[in-house]
Amino acid sequence: MNRLTAFLILMMTSGTLHAACDIPQSFWDWPRSGGAVLSLKEIRPCIDAYLADPKSKLLIHHGANDEDSLHSGELRAWLMSLAIDPSRITDASDLPTGLSIETQDH
Repeated sequence: MNRLTAFLILMMTSGTLHAACDIPQSFWDWPRSGGAVLSLKEIRPCIDAYLADPKSKLLIHHGANDEDSLHSGELRAWLMSLAIDPSRITDASDLPTGLSIETQDH
């Protein structure tokens, strides 16, 4: 599996903060918890943008293979354990491999 280089993109669009965050492959090599998800510096801009707009949603992009699909489900579960409304989380298997998350305007 290709390792993703983490990158962050922040921009202002129509007055709301939008963020896209890649989840580094190395994140899956260590035990995970809610605290680990929140402390992941690559994901923090997406969580902050989500919290800044009560109508925003999180979109989890993942590869179509089984491992990436499982990682997407696990990330979704950890986000829900952190009190993120499950109705505001969607996913799409639109990457060749890996996982990223982004905020979306309502």
